[in-house]
Amino acid sequence: MRIEPLGDAAFIVRGLGSGPAFPYVEVVQRLGLAGVVEVVAAYDTLGVYVDPDQFSLSEFASRLESLPVSSHAGVGKLHEVPVCYELGEDLERCCEELGLSEFVGLHSGREYLCYAVGFAPGFPYLGYLPPEVSGLPRLPAPRLTVPAGAVGVMGDQTGIYPGGRPGGWRLVGATPLEIVSLEDSYFPIKAGDRVVFSPIALAEYESLKGERL
Repeated sequence: MRIEPLGDAAFIVRGLGSGPAFPYVEVVQRLGLAGVVEVVAAYDTLGVYVDPDQFSLSEFASRLESLPVSSHAGVGKLHEVPVCYELGEDLERCCEELGLSEFVGLHSGREYLCYAVGFAPGFPYLGYLPPEVSGLPRLPAPRLTVPAGAVGVMGDQTGIYPGGRPGGWRLVGATPLEIVSLEDSYFPIKAGDRVVFSPIALAEYESLKGERL
């Protein structure tokens, strides 16, 4: 395990093992060390944001090495997310590139694990796609703005855009539900949670528009 500086008030922890990093968020929080402000998981690394005047790097390193990962790690909340695939701007092109006549049944109805939340507030990195719908690259040029609720795929990952940001993933559908609200810090999908996409028709999309996950 390696701990490297990330600026003057943060550290990045590498070499956590072969699994995802999010279980270590709970591990670090359980330490109760002075000066730890926030702990954030990426796929296989951990960001630890600190108050340099209170934080002891040597104590953190020795305590982290000695604590096991929780046996309950990864059993997060299950979210069922309705998706209207009729609104997938890139869906037809995705099928062409993958040589598929059917995409929806392969993408929906299965559990995806949220490995990390990032890039934009509340954007969940979900994996992994089945092989049949994996391997699509990013768009040659990203869209300047991706609408809230757009469901995208790239490589072997899928995710849900919170809206109002540029994005280069292929858009295969859209959920009518609000998955992020900066105004009241509403971020229902967390690392370690699971997501299942459920296909809905356009009429149901319109009737659910604006409701929260």
